[in-house]
Amino acid sequence: MRQSIQKHNPQAEFYLMPYPPIIFATGNSHKVQEVKNLIGEEYHFKTLNEINWSTEIIEDGTSFHQNALIKAKTIYDAGNPIVVSEDSGIVVKALDESPGIFSARWADMHETSLDNNGLLLEQMQGKTDRSAHFVAVVCLIINGEVTFFEGRWEGRLATQVDGTTGFGYDPIFIPNGYDKSTASLGQSIKQKESHRTQAFLKFKTYWESKFQNLK
Repeated sequence: MRQSIQKHNPQAEFYLMPYPPIIFATGNSHKVQEVKNLIGEEYHFKTLNEINWSTEIIEDGTSFHQNALIKAKTIYDAGNPIVVSEDSGIVVKALDESPGIFSARWADMHETSLDNNGLLLEQMQGKTDRSAHFVAVVCLIINGEVTFFEGRWEGRLATQVDGTTGFGYDPIFIPNGYDKSTASLGQSIKQKESHRTQAFLKFKTYWESKFQNLK
């Protein structure tokens, strides 16, 4: 999916470096490293902390795409010609598609992810349809051109917390094709199949094609 917004004059380094720097609209360096582990260390990401960004970005969209765009466009409008962002969450059919876009802020309402998982399991009591999926939407802006990449990981909710690896909802999400939670399966499965992996591999394919065209 592509859109166009106001263009900036491209910086010279965009054309001269082997891979141009990309501002990743997050302050989470661990997320950035996770993405680099997926697509390659040659990608030159800078976090918001590295560009001294301290202003809160208000994510008031009504979809993953809108929130990803809000984050990327906010940083782009500040004069950064290449920006990438991500918005993700878990969607539960029996709970009217919630937590959805509120997944991260949902966790903020509780002391720990364990509390958050417990709440979700409590809300699922008596529900026969336990189907759920993770969604990740990546938004890339290059000099005014907006492109989205989406990943979706299908599965179901467990009936209890299980496993110790991962984070967030991993201890209660069982991917299709498995009988254990993501947290029990380990990071190798998640890195190979997850919603974030799917979205960023699409980003990588597009980026490499785009960069070759620019060269």
